[in-house]
Amino acid sequence: MKNIQRIYLDEASFSEEEIRRFAKKIKERGIEAALRFRRIERREDPGKSCLSWLTENDETSLFSAFLFRSLDQVSVLQRVERKNFHSVFDYTLYSYNASALEVWKDFSAETVTFPIELNFREDKDFSSWANKAGLSTELLFYGHLPMMVSANCVEKTRNGCTKKNHILGLKDRQNKELSVRLYCKFCYNQIFNADVFSLFGLEKEVAALKPDSLRLEFTVESKNEVEEVLQGKMNKSFTRGHFHKGIE
Repeated sequence: MKNIQRIYLDEASFSEEEIRRFAKKIKERGIEAALRFRRIERREDPGKSCLSWLTENDETSLFSAFLFRSLDQVSVLQRVERKNFHSVFDYTLYSYNASALEVWKDFSAETVTFPIELNFREDKDFSSWANKAGLSTELLFYGHLPMMVSANCVEKTRNGCTKKNHILGLKDRQNKELSVRLYCKFCYNQIFNADVFSLFGLEKEVAALKPDSLRLEFTVESKNEVEEVLQGKMNKSFTRGHFHKGIE
């Protein structure tokens, strides 16, 4: 995989010390370091808040961008008087029409992510809306799609709290295994679709959408799996999501 412009560090997956250390290493490679905020932020969460990270960045300029994933985080963004970073709004924020994108523009968005619920035709409309609003776009090209966020921890129910921040599996009625990522740092679980979402092989359709950047989202993959994906290899079953069918 060539032309890696930016690497998002997942706030929920690493300690604050690790995040700072990894960000410095990324920047040393000439790549933008960015922080992907947690999916859920609660008042009782330990450690730094979204606002604390943004305030610290005003002094350190460690991160070139932040990925905002909830309305609470967007609200916090409005309290920042001076920005030295790029604001990216994730697909978890409602962006299904031109009016929504105009609102995000007013709320300091600079890049918006294609919604994972839209099909190819609707994505073309989204691209046009973003262009008219003066927003750049980012398209999820690969990644396990989220099915559920839960504060009811699978591991705590099964064996008690271990705080190991690891990955478990659940089997559905079709005997497919769903990956469950334990985000023990903030005490919640994320359940992912059994089949990974991939647009590999649809390069012409992707190009027609004119995204400014493509995102490869690694959440439950092993080191070897990450390397294979970066080489363009897909050795497991995958889904196109709603890219062709859409939601009925």
